[in-house]
Amino acid sequence: FMMQQGGVSKATKTINLSEDIYAGMDFTLRGGGRQIRHCEYFHLAKGRDMGFNAVLGFFSKLSSGTGEQLLSRQTFRLGQVLHLPEAMAFYYAHAGYYLTQ
Repeated sequence: FMMQQGGVSKATKTINLSEDIYAGMDFTLRGGGRQIRHCEYFHLAKGRDMGFNAVLGFFSKLSSGTGEQLLSRQTFRLGQVLHLPEAMAFYYAHAGYYLTQ
């Protein structure tokens, strides 16, 4: 469905690390009473031992993507459009998580 709305890919991988987050923000900004349906799937398999450096690399990628989200136009526009409960949930689910740790 998003391909009909202009696509989800961004040009560079270093600027926009979280393409799915940007797709959700663009979808919300387009409005029209549409809603995003969220489904979670669990895949159980054999776990592997991960060292501190591997976990640190993953979380640094997530936090740098969140830092780039703070600088984007989509986040600014969502701040103007969202109502207070939605804005607070958006804040804590994205940048607020890292700023309050």
